[in-house]
Amino acid sequence: MEIQELLQRTLWHNTLEQWLISLGMVLASALFAGLLYRILDFFMHQIARRTATRLDDLILDQIRRPAILAIVLTGLWFALERLHFTDTIDRRIHKLFVILTAVNLTWAASRIISALIRELLLPYAQKENNALDAQRIKLLQQVTILLVWAVGLITGLHNAGFDVAAFIAGLGIGGIAIALAAQDTVKNMLGGLILFLDKPFRIGDRIVIEGFDGNVQDIGLRSTRIKTLEGRIVTIPNAHFSEKPIENITTGPAFRVVTDLGLVYSTPYEKIQEALNILNQLAAERVELEADSMAFFADYKDFSLNIRFVYFIKPGFPVFQTRNLINLEILRRFREAGLEFAFPTHTVFVHKNDGIF
Repeated sequence: MEIQELLQRTLWHNTLEQWLISLGMVLASALFAGLLYRILDFFMHQIARRTATRLDDLILDQIRRPAILAIVLTGLWFALERLHFTDTIDRRIHKLFVILTAVNLTWAASRIISALIRELLLPYAQKENNALDAQRIKLLQQVTILLVWAVGLITGLHNAGFDVAAFIAGLGIGGIAIALAAQDTVKNMLGGLILFLDKPFRIGDRIVIEGFDGNVQDIGLRSTRIKTLEGRIVTIPNAHFSEKPIENITTGPAFRVVTDLGLVYSTPYEKIQEALNILNQLAAERVELEADSMAFFADYKDFSLNIRFVYFIKPGFPVFQTRNLINLEILRRFREAGLEFAFPTHTVFVHKNDGIF
């Protein structure tokens, strides 16, 4: 009798018995969700393994957690639905569950869309000579997920009874202030979109912008990171790429290198010709160099006979490594040929005067 009386005691407009029943419903829904998770994990993957595509595995893997959360929310909803509070609290609970349901559905949609982009577009972007690349797919994924969450949250607030249009319109001066404060962020996001559409460079390209020379490491929604030739990481807002000129060295036709070689003035004519033959032969043998590379006797310098070697490194070959190999090969071949490099010297001619010496 005492237990029955205890169960009939009222706590926050409901008896203790009603509270215990609702709590049992929540626990039962959680247990059922965990059991269903394991059942689906076993049976659905057995079915998915029999199919030729991975899309069903992918979709099942992405909706499992939102599905479990949906079961728990459903149990919590029925548990609270059988309880009675004040009219104000009941309305707020209803609005809260509408918003939570919208958030859960948006979460499921964003997970599926994100997984599909990774599964379908990334392999396509990684194909050789394709217009897309992995980083632009990442940018597309970020923008898409942002739009999905924006639509999902607005829809949830609208279904919960909130006047979203009036709320946005009611921002007034505050909304203008927020827009002004966020204009740089918007400009950078638009700059990221322009990078996606125009494709002036891609990950790994060497570019020069505003005095920064380096390789592109990452293209984000707001900014792009460049690793300079000194090894430092520079973060540049995307808005700058739509306002400043960009020099893409990687996609250029070829990288021009001019090397001046000074030989001593005592070098005979035949050795000068041999030096030119060595350089022309070197240009013809190296696969890294264009065919129109050339060597010629350029000038008479103060301390040397100057030979100029102009060569063009083909796109796709590393510039610094190629220049290093070419310079080492020139040094080796010139020394084997007995060609002597000049350095600043002064020759002093002393006139012998018999009256003095």
